[in-house]
Amino acid sequence: MNTMKRNKIRIIQVSDCHVPADPGTPYRGQSADENLAGIVRAVRKWKPRLVMLTGDVSEDGSRESYERTSRLLAQTGADLIALPGNHDDMNLMCQFFPAGPWDGPYVHQMEDWQFVMLDSTVSGQVSGSFTADGLELLQQALQGNNRRHSLVALHHQPVLIGAAWIDRYRLESPEKFFDVVDRFPQVRCISWGHVHQDFCIQRKGCALLGAPSSVANSLPGTERFSLDPAGPACRWLELSADGSVETGILYSA
Repeated sequence: MNTMKRNKIRIIQVSDCHVPADPGTPYRGQSADENLAGIVRAVRKWKPRLVMLTGDVSEDGSRESYERTSRLLAQTGADLIALPGNHDDMNLMCQFFPAGPWDGPYVHQMEDWQFVMLDSTVSGQVSGSFTADGLELLQQALQGNNRRHSLVALHHQPVLIGAAWIDRYRLESPEKFFDVVDRFPQVRCISWGHVHQDFCIQRKGCALLGAPSSVANSLPGTERFSLDPAGPACRWLELSADGSVETGILYSA
């Protein structure tokens, strides 16, 4: 491995595990526990420094699901930060994943980068939203250390991804979110879960990334969820000191 490679921060984003209370309960015909175990094996081989968990960790917000998921992800050997999705119970999830946005944005710093973890969930709602107070706290978090490059993470997609089945449940009023992040050129990446497929575009010099699911993914551009035969996956990222972002998809081992 060359010097440039060693200087990059290696990150894995795991999302939409949908682990149930009963491990025998299938999710879209798949075993969430078995598929997550395969992802963990692949992640261990990739050797990230940080695992970023971006919501829908549980299918049913159960203690049992969080216990099993936290035990599995601990096997990666990496630091772990997390945020909730619309299927999660925040009061239980925070007990097993304490590093997260449970009382406002959570900021995790590593070398030239900071990771700003947000809660975009709304109780009783599938789509996401931020309150005016929440956006003010995001602005304060980004102002707090503008000398580091920033990766902002949330659960809901702030842009349309071209899949009707999930685009109807995106982040509401995304222009208010972008009005905040656009003020900070150090934001080099915005990443989310929820969409169960790979998505990657550039916007104003910032990478916009949707993550696949660790249990079941959909083929892109579909009206309804259509199971992707490529199987469960997660996103890898390599973040450089100059603010550049390299990324791709890691499949189950």
